[in-house]
Amino acid sequence: MHIILVADHGSAPKSFSIGTAHWVGIGFILVSAIIGIVMTVQGIIHTVSATDAKIANGGVPNVSDVGPTLNMMAAKLGEMEAQLLRLDTFSDRLSKMIGPRAAQVGGASSGTNSVPSAPTAPPNPPPDTAARPESHSNAAPTIEMLRGQLVKVAAAIEDRTTRINRLESAVVDVRTAKQSLPTIPPITSGYHSSDYGSRIDPFDGKASFHAGIDFVAPTGTNFTSAASGIVISTRQLPDFGNVIEIDHGNGLHSLYAHASRILVQQGELVLKGQTIGQVGTTGRSTGPHLHFEVHENGRPINPQKFLNLDS
Repeated sequence: MHIILVADHGSAPKSFSIGTAHWVGIGFILVSAIIGIVMTVQGIIHTVSATDAKIANGGVPNVSDVGPTLNMMAAKLGEMEAQLLRLDTFSDRLSKMIGPRAAQVGGASSGTNSVPSAPTAPPNPPPDTAARPESHSNAAPTIEMLRGQLVKVAAAIEDRTTRINRLESAVVDVRTAKQSLPTIPPITSGYHSSDYGSRIDPFDGKASFHAGIDFVAPTGTNFTSAASGIVISTRQLPDFGNVIEIDHGNGLHSLYAHASRILVQQGELVLKGQTIGQVGTTGRSTGPHLHFEVHENGRPINPQKFLNLDS
């Protein structure tokens, strides 16, 4: 989410973004606030239960305190309902940010667990009836209603908490998957001298298939990993010269050829955007450049398929 703040007196507007991780944190703050209110209401119910016990034993309760207590319970339940609505809104927004994955984990609120509005307690009894035990009998159904309301709210909180936990896992999955897709170019400067597909071979002038993209850059230019993964090979080949191959999981791996220097080792974990080597002209090369390939299940595919995802 992108938020823009506009100040008075002609000040320049300021903006900032809230990412998925921030939304998860906000959700847990809301859940914590609701749990705090539940504990408060439980304390009030304990007080009311003590009053009920006093009546059962033939005592005379201070009925003037019952009305304010019930009103406090109703107010707290109203706060809980408002917090739950905010949590539903948060859940829906986070689900939209996650995309189709949210439907798999039940991220969007269904609206079936909404909490009914908290009932309003009856007004305080007149002073001349405050000492009559029978006046308290009118409050008993309201107390039971609020108790039932609390049970429903507690169930709704459990539902929201479960949903937030699932969304948190989905956020981690989505972020991990995104980091494992080769969506950033290994070199951001320079230009493409050859794209993926058919071309005329620069050495023999015959038609040939070019299985990657060539990035032209001066010798010694750093290049980076297009995605996070494990280095599965660093070697020298007659045509490709110094080569780095990285496994990104899910059948995807990338290849970087003609390097002048290799800055990683086989078995090393590399992160998306991490420098892994420097441009060179080793192997069968017409000049300094980086040859970049993406393979899916062992077969080369057009790298632009992934690079376009971040454009």
